[in-house]
Amino acid sequence: MSQTYRNISLFILLVIVGVQWGFYKPYSSQFPDFVDKTMVVHIHGALWMTWLVLLVVQPMLIRMGRADWHRRIGKLAWVLGPAIIVFLFLAGRDSYWKIREGLSEREALKFIVLDARGLYSFTIFWILAMGYRKQPLVHMRFMIATGILAIGPGVARGIVYNFGTDFDPVFKVLDLLNLLIVGVLLAADIRQKRSYRPYAVVFLVFLIGAALWQLRYSSGWQAFAKTYAAIFY
Repeated sequence: MSQTYRNISLFILLVIVGVQWGFYKPYSSQFPDFVDKTMVVHIHGALWMTWLVLLVVQPMLIRMGRADWHRRIGKLAWVLGPAIIVFLFLAGRDSYWKIREGLSEREALKFIVLDARGLYSFTIFWILAMGYRKQPLVHMRFMIATGILAIGPGVARGIVYNFGTDFDPVFKVLDLLNLLIVGVLLAADIRQKRSYRPYAVVFLVFLIGAALWQLRYSSGWQAFAKTYAAIFY
């Protein structure tokens, strides 16, 4: 189990590296001027990085036998989680109107898939993680799922900005990567005769998100997204 906690921290560290790489050109390289970046963007980024650092620190505290500090620091999740949810929504809303300035409504509605699925996936995983906080193995799996969510937005931007690739196929590949990661974790739990339910739920949420991305141009999604934007944005 000690090795498991170490591997979790190393995995999230790799996610952080991917996120930093992805956001370097469109964000970090603009320091200190940050052209066209709003306060919402700054707070959104700071909250996410704090969350990812928390995902690195918490397993290491358990590995070092400091469950007391794990519990104390873990209380931050009650504040960080809701704050991230709020700013995921605000960032998605701002992104929609920014995209509308340069692209057609059809393209802007397409990108609501990414913002909405990120918002609702994180919300589901956070609620489940906190709801099962007294069941460490279940809690841990849903917390890991929140970290996996960061791969898409981070790595996708790195590929797009560094190699000039279009967003559409990049997100398709990263959706498959996320499903592969969760699938491997799910298979490992089944093989080791642990409860498969947590990662089965995570896999289903990622699968629905991936399916929605494939339906981004469909009349059904476009109609739904248009209504969603009219109500919430």
